[in-house]
Amino acid sequence: MQLFTVTFRLIVKFLCERVMKWLIITVGFLLLFSATIFSQVTFTGYLVDAGDKKLRDVEVNLYKGNEKLSTKKWTKKFDYNLELETYYTLELVKVGFISKRIAISTFEGDKGAEPFLFVMELVAKEDGVEGMDQDYPSALIEYKKNEGTFNFDVNYAKNLKKEEKEAAKKKKKKNN
Repeated sequence: MQLFTVTFRLIVKFLCERVMKWLIITVGFLLLFSATIFSQVTFTGYLVDAGDKKLRDVEVNLYKGNEKLSTKKWTKKFDYNLELETYYTLELVKVGFISKRIAISTFEGDKGAEPFLFVMELVAKEDGVEGMDQDYPSALIEYKKNEGTFNFDVNYAKNLKKEEKEAAKKKKKKNN
């Protein structure tokens, strides 16, 4: 009987140790997984032309830093869950339209930030007309602490518009 009791206790101890190891590993994995999920924010962009008509088959290239993460064709809208504390670039490409780049900084972002929804207009190409933002992003999106959300950098957009107007004036003078 004693042999049975000792054997039974050893088996229970062995099983408890195994279960505890499995439980610790499982809980650790779940904590790591949940931390990864909650350290992201969703960016959703709606794709339209100058007449606010929804666009189909727009190729969106996603870059993390300078590394291309993905290329995917989207119809009407796209969405990405982006990690915090990183720089991203979205490049929107469609045949017959001027390509656009959107720079996104998720630095200083809040884990609980609401998804960021925005509309991105692609402009049709005209003969001899190049886009002003071929070398630079057409928009910057970053976390605004005072607003507690992600938003466009308004100063950057104003400066870009100013440069576009100056370039258009120079082109007009050149053609006259």
